[in-house]
Amino acid sequence: YFGTTTRTTTMMSLEILAPIPLTGDWPAGQTMRLAAQLAEGLINEEQRILPGFMLKHVFHDDKCNPSKGSQIVLSEMSSGNTYIALGGGGCSKVCAQESAVASSIRLPFLSYECPADVDPQLSDTAAYPDLTRMGTVTTPVTDVIRKMGDEYGWKHIIIISGERGQYKALADERMQKFKDLGFTSEYKSAEEADWQSIQTVMSEIKESTKGKNRVVFFIGTERLFRKLICASITEGLQKGIAWVTEGTWRHEWWTKTDHSAPQHRQWLAEDASRSQLHQAFDEFKQSWDEYDTNVEVTRAALQKDYATAQKDALFSVEGSESYHDAHRTWHAVYRKILYDRGYYDIFFFDANGDLIYSVYKESDYATNFKATGNGPWKDSGLGNAFEAAMASPDKVHYIDWKPYGPSGGAPAAFFATGIKDKDGVVVGVYSIQLPPEFERSIEELQPQCELQIMAEAFEGAVNVAGLGRPAEEDSEKPLDCFKSHSAKSFSALLDDHLRRGYPAGNTANQVADPYYDIKSHAVDATCAIAKTVEHLYKTKGYSIQQIQKPNEEVYTEFNRYMKNDLDFRGASGRVKFSGNNRRNTLSVKQVRQGKEVQVGLVHLNGTISWIGNGTSNASWAQEPADPPDKFKYWLVLQIGIPSLIFCCTCMASLHFGMKRARERSGGKKEKELQFGFADSSNQASNKASGSAGTGSQDIVGV
Repeated sequence: YFGTTTRTTTMMSLEILAPIPLTGDWPAGQTMRLAAQLAEGLINEEQRILPGFMLKHVFHDDKCNPSKGSQIVLSEMSSGNTYIALGGGGCSKVCAQESAVASSIRLPFLSYECPADVDPQLSDTAAYPDLTRMGTVTTPVTDVIRKMGDEYGWKHIIIISGERGQYKALADERMQKFKDLGFTSEYKSAEEADWQSIQTVMSEIKESTKGKNRVVFFIGTERLFRKLICASITEGLQKGIAWVTEGTWRHEWWTKTDHSAPQHRQWLAEDASRSQLHQAFDEFKQSWDEYDTNVEVTRAALQKDYATAQKDALFSVEGSESYHDAHRTWHAVYRKILYDRGYYDIFFFDANGDLIYSVYKESDYATNFKATGNGPWKDSGLGNAFEAAMASPDKVHYIDWKPYGPSGGAPAAFFATGIKDKDGVVVGVYSIQLPPEFERSIEELQPQCELQIMAEAFEGAVNVAGLGRPAEEDSEKPLDCFKSHSAKSFSALLDDHLRRGYPAGNTANQVADPYYDIKSHAVDATCAIAKTVEHLYKTKGYSIQQIQKPNEEVYTEFNRYMKNDLDFRGASGRVKFSGNNRRNTLSVKQVRQGKEVQVGLVHLNGTISWIGNGTSNASWAQEPADPPDKFKYWLVLQIGIPSLIFCCTCMASLHFGMKRARERSGGKKEKELQFGFADSSNQASNKASGSAGTGSQDIVGV
């Protein structure tokens, strides 16, 4: 689609403001971005819906942070931009704030996701009258659990969430629903950053579920979920917990490391493909070479000027050298990137290994990192990063934590990739230093939690989420926005671009870990906005300027049409809103042999149909109970055996005493003795004769 971009640049742009979570707790924005770009590219190419116009998304990273999202909207609109709509939006807490802001400035808002049940209030048309969202309502998850509970004899459900302030409302709602369905239920929460509290939660579950089924309904982030699974291993719980979740997750995330590392890789790949980095690098490299013919003079002069106590706060240095001009131009740009992404430092190396620019400028600045050179830090982690990127410039390389001298000997880790010129020749290296507080994935910190072992502990897990595609009988029908495609063919095209980028070969927007269940939502949302603008422009007769700067009438009609009248066949199924929400079929999936398998569907009428035999309990197991007679065995050992020894000793003494008595009695009959006492007649005879009953005395004395 390179030709599309060229041809449409002469057309009027209709821009959609799209804050999306490219990073943060739920970075599904990378999937949304590519899908939306593909959709707008095809709409612009076909020129059917909005002839003479070009749709264009303007993406920003809201980091799944509500304050950041609102700030983006207010900043963009205060700059005089003429957006036709607010799109994007992935995290519900962001949608809640953005909806209020957008409504106050009459900016129509269609969220590309915002999972319908993370914040139950988002369905309230009175509380959020101007919000429309693609996120699928997952309330029927409780009906799926009831079905499984009936089949497998579940009695009790444990709800675990992240921070209570964020998740308690949904947890309480789910717990009440479980109780209404006849289950007993309890609620536990853990702070994502508090490993000890996570271990405590799983230890408590181990003690309270001995001899019982363990059903855990989880609400929270992937990172916390990963830690809970690891804690189930470190705390010695039996494998076979029935983990249950709702909503969309990164594809087979339990087989991969935490998503934060892939985010950094994605950022570096994006930066390395952009003209901005190439322009900045070229200016720094040229000015470095021009500074002095003796590179050692260049090093000493720049270190004196820039490696000061001001560190990154130093923007400008007096002097006629062109290096200072380059620094004034680009330092603010890369300093902002550093703070936005939480890096510790950013580095530009030329192919000779010279560090020609860094943001923070510690003692490594302007030194050489080539392995065959004489730089003081060439053998450090950053030196390893430089060499790795020069050897394989098309890859993003990670160098693990180890002490780094220029940072006071603190542990440091690095990512690095190559920089190529327009002819594909490697001219340098772009690298970043991760901050000390960067949190490594739990399997890297806990030796017991290797990914394979984590996957085994997660076997049998069940997830309920939006199907994200039409019913099978509708999958081959032509799409309303893309006449040359059916849902099936469009899905295949989208999957190909997720792997190869859009346009194909663009490494900046390739998605290594897609959120497949929502991949078509951004496609259909783009179509929905285009069709609504088409209605306003062609049917209602409003001008584009009126749509870009809507009065109350135009704004109301935009929302009314989208919520009430819009109805089309989309890549994700039928697009028809009801109130704030768009209903769709739900998919029930289960992890089997480490892979996610679809095992059922929840239809719009609420019925559940299983695929094959539906869910399986083959991998679920009870927590082993303590031996039931453990106390009795202890009692036998501690009391019974000593008593037996005492009794045996007494019986032996009695036996030998009786034997001696018989020998002394001169042949008295044994029957005269009963447990050491003579009968009454013998006692009387002994008294009459005056003889002593020595036998009796001996026996009594035993």
